[in-house]
Amino acid sequence: MHFTVNHLLENPIMEQASVLAGDSAISTCQIDSVSVIEIPVEDFVRKNEFVLSTAIGCNANPSLFLSFVRDVHESGASGLAIAVGRHVESIPKEVINYSIDHNFPLIELPWEIRFSDITRTIFEKVHEWQQNSFQKTDQIQRELLQLFLDGETLDRALQVLSTAFGTRVYISRPEMEPIFTPSFEETSNNPFPYPNEPSIILTQDGARLQITPIQMFNRQIGILVLESTLPSTPPIAWNIVEQTITTLHLWFQKEQSVIDKKNKEKEKFIEMLTNGEWTSWEDIERQGNSLGLDITTSYVCIVGTIESIEETTMTEITKNSLRERFVKKTLELSEVCADSILKKIICSFQRDHIILFLEATKDEARATTYHFLDMIEQQLEVQGGTPHLISWGIGENHAGYRSFHQSYKDARIALEIGRSYNGPGYRSTYANTGIFRLLSTLAQDTSTNEMVQTTIGQLVNYSRNRNLDLLQTLTTYLQCQGNVSQTSRALALHRQSLLYRLRKIETLTGRSLTDPDDLFLLQLCSKLWSLRFKGV
Repeated sequence: MHFTVNHLLENPIMEQASVLAGDSAISTCQIDSVSVIEIPVEDFVRKNEFVLSTAIGCNANPSLFLSFVRDVHESGASGLAIAVGRHVESIPKEVINYSIDHNFPLIELPWEIRFSDITRTIFEKVHEWQQNSFQKTDQIQRELLQLFLDGETLDRALQVLSTAFGTRVYISRPEMEPIFTPSFEETSNNPFPYPNEPSIILTQDGARLQITPIQMFNRQIGILVLESTLPSTPPIAWNIVEQTITTLHLWFQKEQSVIDKKNKEKEKFIEMLTNGEWTSWEDIERQGNSLGLDITTSYVCIVGTIESIEETTMTEITKNSLRERFVKKTLELSEVCADSILKKIICSFQRDHIILFLEATKDEARATTYHFLDMIEQQLEVQGGTPHLISWGIGENHAGYRSFHQSYKDARIALEIGRSYNGPGYRSTYANTGIFRLLSTLAQDTSTNEMVQTTIGQLVNYSRNRNLDLLQTLTTYLQCQGNVSQTSRALALHRQSLLYRLRKIETLTGRSLTDPDDLFLLQLCSKLWSLRFKGV
C-alpha cells in the first residue's frame, strides 16, 4: 500500500473539503509529495504530487482556469485542491466537467484551512507510509527467501504473496500457461497485453490489474499480476512490488538453470545421434526418453544453413545478434509448425546448421517435408524483420531405428550440392543429387579429367579468345534436346548464327551433334566441366 488522496481526505484536517471530481480514483491516486502552485504550471509539478492552489488570477477567466487545471493534470499530479473564498468564488463548470471526464481528483477547500497544515500532514503521512512500506518489504523478502531456501515452489511463493497483499497474485508469460496461486481457479485466458512498464488496468468486469513486467537477462520473461476485485482497495506500493520481483528472481534463475542444463544435454544427445557415436542402443533409447525425445519412430532429416543478406550499415555485433535471433525464431517455428501438422520433431542448431528430424513415413516424406518447410518460410516472411534466408538439404527417410547418422549425412550432402548448383535459398533432396554425386566421383579420376579437358577445353579457350560462349550454346542445345528452333529462342540468336556456332562446336570437339554416342559424351563432359573446371 501507499499514501493516497483518500487517506488524506480521511484526515480530520480535511473534514470540510469537498470532492468535486475523481471519486473513483481517490483510493488509487498515490501521493509522494505536496506543493503549492499558481499559474503558470510549467515544469514545477512532479508525478504523484498533490497540488494546493488558490488559483489566483483565474476566477475572471474560465479558459485560463481550465488551462491551469489541465496543465496540473497532465503533469501527473495525484490531485488538485483549490481554496475557495477570496481569489476564487466558485470553481467553473468547465473545470469540474474536465476533471470528471478525466477522473482527476479535484477538491474544493474552505479558505480557512491552512496550506501549511495540509502540507505538514502529507509529509508526516508519506513518511509514515514509507516506513511501513520498508518494513513490509523487508518482511515479505525474508519470508520469500526462507521459502526458497526451504525448497518451496514458485507457486507456493505466489500463494504467500496473495495472502500478504490480499489480492490474487499470478505470473503470466508469453506463449505459456499463466501460473496461478492454488487459491484461485486457473484459467489460460490472457485479458491484457504485455506492458513494458508498471501499469494499472481496469477490466470490463470491474477488476483492477496491477501489472509489473519481469525482466531477466535483458529480456522480458513475463509479468507479475496483482488482481483485485475491489477497485476501492489501494494498489500495492510499486517499490514493494519491485522488491518482491527481485526476490522472485531466485526461482526464475533456478528454473532457467534447469532449462539450460536440459538444453545442453539435449544438444549433446542430438550431436551424438548425428555423429553415430553410441555403443548401446538401449542406453540411447533411455536417454532419449528422459529428454522427452522419441527416437524409435521414423524421421526425415532436414539440414538448413543461414544465408546472410549483406547489410553494409550493420556492425558485426548487430549481424551476429540478428543471426542468433533468426535461428532461435526458426527453431521455435519448427516446433510450432510440426505440432500443427501433428508430427514429432527433434530440433537443434549445431556446427552452424539448423538440424531438424521431422516425423514422416517413407511414403509421405517428400510431401510432408515440403509442406512443413513451406509453413516455416511463410511464417518467417509474415513476421519479417530478419535479413536472412535459408538453404535446405533434405535427407532420405533413414532417421529412426538407429539410422540418424546416415540421414543427417544425406541431408548435409544434399545441402552442399544444392547450394553449389542452385545457389543460396533453395531446397535440395538427397534423392535428386544422384547425378551430381556420380559426377563428383568421376571428377576424381585423372583419365576422366583429361578427357573432359580435351573435349570441352577447346570450347572454353575459343570462347575466351573470341568472346563467344560456345559452352553455354552447347549446354542450351543439349537441354533443348537438339531442337534448333527452341535453342535459338532460348539464346535469342538468329537461326543462322546458331547453326554457325553448332558447326564450330563440332569442329573444335571433333564430335558430331547428330551421333547419339557423341552427344552423350558431350553432355557428360559439359556437366563434369561445370563441376570440376568451372572458373578455371
